[in-house]
Amino acid sequence: MSEVNVVERERWGSRLSFILAAIGSAIGLGNFWRFPFLVYKWGGGSFFIPYFISLIVLGIPMLILELSIGQVFQSAAVAGMSKVNKRYSGLGLAGATASFLICCYYCVVMGWSLIYLVESFFPTLPWSIRGEADVSNADNHFLYDTLNLSSSISDTKYIIGKIFFAVVVQWICVYLCLWKGVKATGKVVYVTMLVPLVMLFILLIRGVTLEGASNGIYEYVGKWDMSNLAEGQMWVDASTQIFFSLSLAFGVMQAYGSFNEPNSNVVQNAIIIAVSNCSFSFLTGFVVFSIIGHLTHIQNIPFDSLTVGGPGLAFVTYPAALSLMPGVSANIFCVIFFLTFFMLGIDSAFSMVEGIVANLQETKLLGNVSRSSLLIWTCVLGCFGSMLYAADFGYYMLDLVDFYINNFCLLVIVLMEAYSVGFGHDRKGLVALVGKKAATLFELCATGGILVITVVVFITWEYTSMSISYGIGFGALGCLMLFGLGMSIHFGAQYVKSNRNEVGNKGPYASAAYLLMFHQPNTFGRVLNQAITNGEDSEGNWKVNILWSGMVKFVVPCCCIILLAFTARTLGRDQGYGGYPVGFQILGTLVMLFICSFIPLGMARPDLVIKEETEVIAAKDSYRSKSELSVEIATMDNLDNGLSQEKKDLDQTIA
Repeated sequence: MSEVNVVERERWGSRLSFILAAIGSAIGLGNFWRFPFLVYKWGGGSFFIPYFISLIVLGIPMLILELSIGQVFQSAAVAGMSKVNKRYSGLGLAGATASFLICCYYCVVMGWSLIYLVESFFPTLPWSIRGEADVSNADNHFLYDTLNLSSSISDTKYIIGKIFFAVVVQWICVYLCLWKGVKATGKVVYVTMLVPLVMLFILLIRGVTLEGASNGIYEYVGKWDMSNLAEGQMWVDASTQIFFSLSLAFGVMQAYGSFNEPNSNVVQNAIIIAVSNCSFSFLTGFVVFSIIGHLTHIQNIPFDSLTVGGPGLAFVTYPAALSLMPGVSANIFCVIFFLTFFMLGIDSAFSMVEGIVANLQETKLLGNVSRSSLLIWTCVLGCFGSMLYAADFGYYMLDLVDFYINNFCLLVIVLMEAYSVGFGHDRKGLVALVGKKAATLFELCATGGILVITVVVFITWEYTSMSISYGIGFGALGCLMLFGLGMSIHFGAQYVKSNRNEVGNKGPYASAAYLLMFHQPNTFGRVLNQAITNGEDSEGNWKVNILWSGMVKFVVPCCCIILLAFTARTLGRDQGYGGYPVGFQILGTLVMLFICSFIPLGMARPDLVIKEETEVIAAKDSYRSKSELSVEIATMDNLDNGLSQEKKDLDQTIA
């Protein structure tokens, strides 16, 4: 074993601190202003079907994967992915870059909420619509009094002063939440997570007791338009909402997981976090639509005339509805709402910054810089980056950059994370068991098969009648892939038979098929299961199984490619996003390519991304023996003397 540097890893103060911090990272603005809108957009409750399917098939498996990479390898995403396969270290850097760029505009939105929070104390609410027939006053206050919105994205003159100061305050708050380390952050989340939950219940109770609230609730869950299930875009929206709201692909969950003990109950933690996040989204829908129902009842205006999603919901429709409450109660509930909004956002903001810093500490370029220095510089540079969105054209830029990052970059990162475990992890072990010819042919045909399935699903979903030529072409290509898969199993069976590598009581063909399909994710799963069951305090911890392996290796990549195909189709059909000029479309594309460029860089030159191998020990000396597992895992590539144990582990997995 090569020499390694020894560093001490910070730890969460308790399991509850970690869970609250992770839930706080997952729950953010999207839970409030995007989820209820998507439910309304797609015909009410029918949206819950693809949403919860996406949660089970995509969200929970990938959340388990990201948390376990951090926890088992005691590393953030950069070093953690390099221990899965050294060629994938660039994924962590891509995620950190995406987090930084998102955080720049995310903190501007939080700056808007600070402005509205201050204005909520004014005797007369600036966005009040009392005595008016519509919400035009609230709309004008947001777009022109607050944002000073320019006429177009290409027309800009100055930075808005009050947004500038609000953004500076926001970044200072982010820094103060993180500067004392993980244990202090774990205490902060008790306030930033639990207080908003209490306030949300206050808003919920007040909302459902208002006159007309039932009208809004009916629009939320009372309608079930099942015909929308045939719409591909509905499934795209459900899946991307799951990915974004669970903070996947940002490098945050790996960083948070790395501050846990290696034997923490990661599977159970992931399920708790995911279910809590989705339950919160479901709850916010009642909070939003009950108030909007009251607004439509009092003002006697149609529901579809209001903005029920995005910033327009949070800064126009909802505060306009609150302004209709009698007397000082309007101010009180506006204060409660914007304070809740601010706290929900700051959890997500400082989690992204924590992920950025943790990942930068593992890079070759900045690996020797102290955490405190990296934190300061991240916040300072982030504050400067936020100034772009504090200008009078910032709302347009936010919309453009947000689209390209969330709809392309995050999907690519999730796709490659799943592929790294499904096809990249422990390839040497697979070759030793089935031979290089079988392993290589299976990789090519399985990857090609996923692409073929994706294209066929995309075309048949988009077009009700697919031409005969398409059917023949893809049918022939699919048969070719199946033939290749069959040949890879045949070659693998011959190798298994000659080397006596059968799995349990299975014959050579069944053993070869099993190994080719599940060996790599199962190997990672066994490493995870060994880690979380190591120690007396780990009894009863939940484990991953072959179902998880199959979803990570086959289902998640296929779904990600389908989502990318639908998004690319929409972009091509609309000739760009949002009607913005070509130059700005190119800018959005360049941002996307810049983030994704770290992935091929890590594959080609991992030595330029990751710093030297580091052994991590826990803060307590008594835990030193458990930390040896991290070093053992990091050197598992050498399997020359481990084939017999490999077979025993496989037998136990089959049993």
